[in-house]
Amino acid sequence: MKILLTFTGFHDPYCASVIDGAQQGGPILSMLEARSIDVIMLFNTPGATKHTEATLEALRKSYPNISLDVKELPNLADPTDHIQILRYLRNHTRNILSDYPEGEFFISIASGTPSMHACWLLLVAEGTLPARILYGHPPRTAEESYVVSEVNISTDEFPEIRPKNYHPSPDAVEYVPELPSVCRELQIVGDDQHFVEALDRSAKLAQYDCHIMVLGETGTGKEHIARLIHRMSRRRTGPFVTLNCAAMPKELAESILFGHEKGAFTGASQRQEGEFANADKGTLFLDEIGDLPMAIQAKLLRVLQDGMIRSLGSGKDRHVDVRVVAATNTDLAKAIAEGQFRSDLAQRFIDTVALPPLRRRRGDIVKLATFALSTWNRKYGQEKTIARDALERLQTYAWPGNVRELISAVQRSAMMLKGKVIRAEDLRLGEVSWQAGATVSSFPEPSDGFQLKAYLAETREHLISRAIELSGGNCASAARLLGISTQAVHKYASDKDAP
Repeated sequence: MKILLTFTGFHDPYCASVIDGAQQGGPILSMLEARSIDVIMLFNTPGATKHTEATLEALRKSYPNISLDVKELPNLADPTDHIQILRYLRNHTRNILSDYPEGEFFISIASGTPSMHACWLLLVAEGTLPARILYGHPPRTAEESYVVSEVNISTDEFPEIRPKNYHPSPDAVEYVPELPSVCRELQIVGDDQHFVEALDRSAKLAQYDCHIMVLGETGTGKEHIARLIHRMSRRRTGPFVTLNCAAMPKELAESILFGHEKGAFTGASQRQEGEFANADKGTLFLDEIGDLPMAIQAKLLRVLQDGMIRSLGSGKDRHVDVRVVAATNTDLAKAIAEGQFRSDLAQRFIDTVALPPLRRRRGDIVKLATFALSTWNRKYGQEKTIARDALERLQTYAWPGNVRELISAVQRSAMMLKGKVIRAEDLRLGEVSWQAGATVSSFPEPSDGFQLKAYLAETREHLISRAIELSGGNCASAARLLGISTQAVHKYASDKDAP
């Protein structure tokens, strides 16, 4: 779907020809003669309202199949006020990207003031709005026609522009004033409308001591949301314990959750506390809770109801004060209908937080990519940068693995890069370095800037992840495939959800 964003100006919808003074279509109508568009969004200011209304009427008459929408800048007293224009456009952009996650955007800088055009350029250049910029050239002679050209900001003549504020700004936060500072502390990045709404919701729920379910696809950052809830709750000084239910061996699930006494089973040579006891007075994050066996779900239900646990081999119950934040990437309603998840357990989670996939947060892709690269640079003492053509390619990629895949792709590209600037052809998207058939020729060539430590760490993570997948989430089996300890695999599996 092709979407045109444009201000209305004093030459819309009609203006006098510079050739003979006759009435002709203004910039917006002329643009539509040269470009096929499905949706037009007219940005209206108080001084241009009459022109906006007339343009809407003309568009409905001449282009009845085009969808029309008006975006208001209601209190813009000065059409040259860059700051106010930019704030309005940022807010509208968040909503537009959420409403049209797969839209192909175009911006016309033929109508409006130079200040408005400059703000459009800034938003596109910094990556907040993935759009192509169009400019119209009116005819100067009777033989010429209206020509539309594209402003290519990827050329070397245009400076590189990066967003300064990676984290939700105070203007974007509706409910909890301290949320932006907590996001900076936890390195939570993004100001997309749906994402900020999820942050706001998490911050509100954090204030009440209820169990919460976080929903979202793999790689959307569910553990970061759990940490935010913990950090903004009254339990912030208590422990935060994470457990990946999908990677937990089913035969050890009860012991891992509730602990065991010495001699409770073969190999139980000493008493061991479970994760609920470890999280006492704090928060327990149960990732991929939908993968828990039904028998363990029943025991978990009891703990959520009355806070009582009983370790394996013990005849006594004990009370723990634990808030549970659970997460899943599965359709719980479907799982309940199919008898794979207990409905009464689901009901113990008072509310949910739904995280949008990255494909619905396109305005955050550049922020996340540059943040990931700067983090990698600090870690390895590098000064690598990413070119605009690479950022544009990142904005058009589907990201099935969401934020985690984006961060991995950017940092892997930096790791394999021989030079200093990551360009579009250097991006390593959708690659898996542990693919069968990899040979020496597929390994990177040692060169200036290459980091062996980073490369080996990345390769290790891929191999462990693949072994867990092949083993159906069984850490012990995955460890046997790799020839390493079960503890090493279990530690990786528990930590891997950081976006």
